[in-house]
Amino acid sequence: MASRAFESLTEEDLRYLETLLGEAYSKEMNQDRTWQTKNGYARPFQKQRRILNCLNAIRSQKDYLRKTSIKW
Repeated sequence: MASRAFESLTEEDLRYLETLLGEAYSKEMNQDRTWQTKNGYARPFQKQRRILNCLNAIRSQKDYLRKTSIKW
């Protein structure tokens, strides 16, 4: 599933990574708006897709940790 290093991250670590990636995604969105206004066409969204893929991986890992930490 995920690498051992990724699995060893705590909930706090994952939340911090999610915050950093959220800021990077926001910055990319702002740069894309500026690019489109300045140049009249949209630039490729390759960085945004990578950031979203990373965010989705972190969110799924957080969900996995939350589900496996439930004690019956």
